[in-house]
Amino acid sequence: MRLIDVQRTMQRAITEGADPPALLSAGGIAVYRHAWRARMIEALRANYPVVHRVLGDEAFAELGDAYLASHPSHRRSIRWFGDRLPAFVRQDPGLLPHPAVAEMACFEWALSLAFDGPDAEPLGVAALAALEPGEWASLRFALHPTCQLLRLEWSVAPVWRELADADDPNHQASRPEPLDHAVLIWRKGLQPSWRSLTPLEAGLLEGIRNGLSFEALCALAGDVVGEPDAPTAVLGFVQQWLVDEILAATPAADGQSHIDSQSA
Repeated sequence: MRLIDVQRTMQRAITEGADPPALLSAGGIAVYRHAWRARMIEALRANYPVVHRVLGDEAFAELGDAYLASHPSHRRSIRWFGDRLPAFVRQDPGLLPHPAVAEMACFEWALSLAFDGPDAEPLGVAALAALEPGEWASLRFALHPTCQLLRLEWSVAPVWRELADADDPNHQASRPEPLDHAVLIWRKGLQPSWRSLTPLEAGLLEGIRNGLSFEALCALAGDVVGEPDAPTAVLGFVQQWLVDEILAATPAADGQSHIDSQSA
């Protein structure tokens, strides 16, 4: 056999349970299979540390085995192993003891994406101050490319923070409460950040993603706070977005403002 054929046979034997190459015994391949599985579960724990703490070693390993069987690693970098776990557990709720854990996985993966997402220069106050009054109506903002808007039904973010900050590995967090809300996740500087949103702010950020002008954003806000107070309300959010570095100085390369809207 050519070397490449031996390597492919070896890979299938380790990852798919196929017969090993003739040069390796069944007992020998078992060692490699165990090591490969352990490394993949370890990588999954690294990407979902709080979900691991919630489930515990045994339950998380069982989840990892089920995920690995359904979605073996398909990228060269092990960093991305687990990218389909949120969708996987939503499709089969029986894999988890509580539906909030699926939302926790979605939240945790979004934080991971924000950590190493693309950079963008934040929009500064000076750029807006230089605008003429007549330019504001047609103004369109761009969002930082790491922005993700999650629609959640459970208060998982506070539980995640409690567990992530706990020094005691056996710390028991309070159970998440039902809560229909939106959470924004993005990177500010080098640090992934998140905060809960009011329905109005979530709607405005969705509007920016969809290319709405400042005038259209004000019309959207007017449905909530009334037309006379709408510009002031939108400007208040803009000021906060500037502080939080949610707005980018320029659109993404394709000319679109990117904010991933996900529903967990």
